Amino acid sequence: MRALCSLTTAFVVFTASAGAAPVPTEKPAPSLEGKYTLLSVSSPADRAGAAGGGFGAVAPPGGGAVVVRAAGLTASSLLAGPATFTKNEISLEGRAGTLPPTTLAMLGASAGPTTMEYTFDAAKMTIDIETVSLRGKKTKALGVVEVVGDRLIVAVGRDGDERPKNTDEAGDVTVYYFRKVPAPRTEFRIVAMTVGKEGDAEKELNRLAKDGFELVSTTTPAAADAKSAPTTVHFVLKRVVK
Repeated sequence: MRALCSLTTAFVVFTASAGAAPVPTEKPAPSLEGKYTLLSVSSPADRAGAAGGGFGAVAPPGGGAVVVRAAGLTASSLLAGPATFTKNEISLEGRAGTLPPTTLAMLGASAGPTTMEYTFDAAKMTIDIETVSLRGKKTKALGVVEVVGDRLIVAVGRDGDERPKNTDEAGDVTVYYFRKVPAPRTEFRIVAMTVGKEGDAEKELNRLAKDGFELVSTTTPAAADAKSAPTTVHFVLKRVVK
């Protein structure tokens, strides 16, 4: 009987050990997906002085067309602005839409967003970017990626060139500087309204509404005993902070 109990105990222990889920030890591979702001672009032409010290664009009083006041406007400088990385595509909204068509034509730029497909190797921190010109010509550029905190730096060579060794601004390498946009967070608030003190709850609800909170649901806690009626109502509110 003792032998049978020992055998049964051993079987239970072995089964529990064998059925335990393995604990992952490796960190998930980094991903580039998310919302970004393209802060600036450094192209070979810019570094050669074609940018002429950058550009400034302001709208005239009363609105209307944008007036470019500096002569150093470049196509690469128009790419700065909101950017999105999906699993295999990059979209640069830029600010070309604020310029008149004649200026865009001179720069060879379009008013819509610039899109390109990419392949990212997280182990090697390399990136391959494919683009299609307005005439339908496909090009492929090899690059490297560097992530420092919320900053993403992408350096790519020209079509047909070798992959850059690093993200330095040198030679025929174009460097893109991105900053990741923090993910939106959701905040909740609960306001309790007690019978006889409805005015206090109303003031708090109005204050939260001005701060962007919206009503999600209401709950009524159970009364102290079956003979008593509920005396409190809970209002659940939330807002999304970007």
